[in-house]
Amino acid sequence: MPTPIGTVSQLVEIIRSQLASRVDRKSVKSRTSPGRTSLQKEAGNAENLEALIGQRIKAIDRTDPQRGRKAFRIFLESIFLSQFGEHLINDPKFYQLIEGIQSSMEADPEIGKMVDQAIQHLLSASA
Repeated sequence: MPTPIGTVSQLVEIIRSQLASRVDRKSVKSRTSPGRTSLQKEAGNAENLEALIGQRIKAIDRTDPQRGRKAFRIFLESIFLSQFGEHLINDPKFYQLIEGIQSSMEADPEIGKMVDQAIQHLLSASA
């Protein structure tokens, strides 16, 4: 049974570890800037990423009925951009990919529950 997720940084690490297990790290390294894989830089990037996610979520109108879904989408976009490169931000297909991933995650009963937990955490962390 899955355990509750404690912090946004833990969410980031969970997704990164899942990506790392499925993606050939050599191909990812060839698309990132030199030195990006140093532990110190990655730790700093994780902190910056967490702050960026929080800022973007705070910008969502609190009365928006889709606020939770939008918050999780921001989370997914941010993780994928940090993992595969910010150059994807200009690719419309990137956003189609994110929409497909989010829809698939929400449609799966078990993963959907974890998405709901993540949404609750993201919204409470940005309060």
